[in-house]
Amino acid sequence: MNKLIKKLLTATLSSIMVVSAAFSSIAVTSASADSAKSLAQTYAYDGQKVLLNMDIGSVKFIATDEQEIRVEVIITPSESSWFSLWSGQDIDDVELDVIEASKEIELKLTEQDDIKQEWLVYLPRQAEVNLNVGVGQVEVLNMENSIDIDLGVGHAEIRHEILYRSVSLESGVGEVSVDLQGRQVEVSRHFVRQTYHHEDHTGFGQLNVNVGVGQIDVHHKY
Repeated sequence: MNKLIKKLLTATLSSIMVVSAAFSSIAVTSASADSAKSLAQTYAYDGQKVLLNMDIGSVKFIATDEQEIRVEVIITPSESSWFSLWSGQDIDDVELDVIEASKEIELKLTEQDDIKQEWLVYLPRQAEVNLNVGVGQVEVLNMENSIDIDLGVGHAEIRHEILYRSVSLESGVGEVSVDLQGRQVEVSRHFVRQTYHHEDHTGFGQLNVNVGVGQIDVHHKY
């Protein structure tokens, strides 16, 4: 299925769940602490691009000076899933599903349906990253290589110190905010869509962020 169509379907379903919950007489009990599961693992880093695929949840990438990738994930049954009312997803069977190759390493779970994920990833600052998220929050801190984020619905925040050769930010329905050394940079507004594009041939790498519905915040401090 086309990625855009899949994300739009996910976003639409999530919106329907929120509205339905407001008027439904069904009482949905929040996941208790006992229903949460923690996963952790460390992987060797040898210059690979780091990819992450997540349907619903949050992810935070933090740059380090280490030559390894440390992953911590907390998973719980998704409270917003219509189907979870009947299916009762068993998270005991969910594990990390990481594909390691010579040029890239892909981070994901063995199961994502009816699962809410909270990722915390520590990785070498020189790693190139690519994040593909359906619904949720994305935060990337102090990386020094290309960043590519594709988010269906939610909030993406990037803090960086390097000068990128190319910056492309777009929110289909929402806001784009660019903070350069504490100064707000003007962005382009087209009805409900906001964009920001900039090129500097003295810079390095690319920063690309695309959000279907939601907000993009970029803070550049050097």
